[in-house]
Amino acid sequence: MSTYNTAELRRQNRSRVFQYIFASQTPVTKQDIAHSLSLSLPTVGQNLKELQECGLLETQGTFNSTGGRKPRAIGIAAGIRCAVGIMISVYHIHMVCIDLRANLLCQTSIICDFTDSDEYFHNMATELEHFLDENHIDRAHLLGVGVALPGIVDEDRNVVVLSRFVEIREFPVDRLTQYIPYPCFIENDANAGGIAEWWNHKDHENMVYLSVQRGVGGAVLLDGVRYMGHHHHSGEFGHMCIVPNGEKCLCGMHGCLEAYCSTARISTDLGITREEFFAGLEAGNPEYQKRWDKYLYHLAIGINNIRMVLDCNIVLGGVLVQFMEPYLRDLQARLCAINPFQCSSSYLKLSRYRSWSTCVGVALHFISEFIDSV
Repeated sequence: MSTYNTAELRRQNRSRVFQYIFASQTPVTKQDIAHSLSLSLPTVGQNLKELQECGLLETQGTFNSTGGRKPRAIGIAAGIRCAVGIMISVYHIHMVCIDLRANLLCQTSIICDFTDSDEYFHNMATELEHFLDENHIDRAHLLGVGVALPGIVDEDRNVVVLSRFVEIREFPVDRLTQYIPYPCFIENDANAGGIAEWWNHKDHENMVYLSVQRGVGGAVLLDGVRYMGHHHHSGEFGHMCIVPNGEKCLCGMHGCLEAYCSTARISTDLGITREEFFAGLEAGNPEYQKRWDKYLYHLAIGINNIRMVLDCNIVLGGVLVQFMEPYLRDLQARLCAINPFQCSSSYLKLSRYRSWSTCVGVALHFISEFIDSV
């Protein structure tokens, strides 16, 4: 028992040292670690040696000395591990590769209509290999591949219960990843996007992620833990009613937020791309301006409803967010006008990763596992 306890204590100390350095945004010294973790300098030194021998840490210069030898600056070794995130949508396959700090190393989008076929899943695996080759990703450093899609994932049964956008139901997860020769993880797209935004959320407090694309969804994170609800339906903001007896939604109900704020309203419905819509809006197209005013009106109602219920910061993400910077103040002003309790709408922020949040979030599954395992 004593041997086990000693070994476990050493493992815990090593993990604490690594996670302290990982959490630091800049290199640290051995003395910093010892003081912050209440460990002796010999204990810290031994752990640093082991972690450097494993290739996880490296010396990144020195700090100025206050007398005697200059202390070494110790940081996470560059390029030691990475993970890939894939997002499946109706017409595209999106891929990113991130490092341990969730920095984007590379990304790509491939035009590819989804089909429930071996050809599609084999092609996805082939495109993944091309992506890794083109960006010189060392497979030995690859922790795993996360795959996200717009659907409800039942992890206990290992199936996608339902996805209206890619039209699958009771779909075995293994079928999605059968040709990918790396550890895999499957997640709902909006939940993955929420994890990505919370990971770099400064205060690490409660947060809502609202994903606006063809489908409208989201994620609720309480102290970084996803609140899933009894049936994994938490965060289905797209299907809250904002206009009783309003427009029909794909879910079969009427007046849903998604019926008014799907990006199809400003693209597919007009027979144009999102890029063409916003170019026309910027050029002063009166029809586009009228449609955009209506769009923002309904989006503000949806966001305000979320704020009223959960009273926390809201991060707006999905493909819409890459166009939203010039219109954020307008949206925030609309939120102020309909909120009876506060005149500030600084709680609404735009996604850090823009349209790549989902890919980053699903890749973070493996980054988090690795950090916890050191």
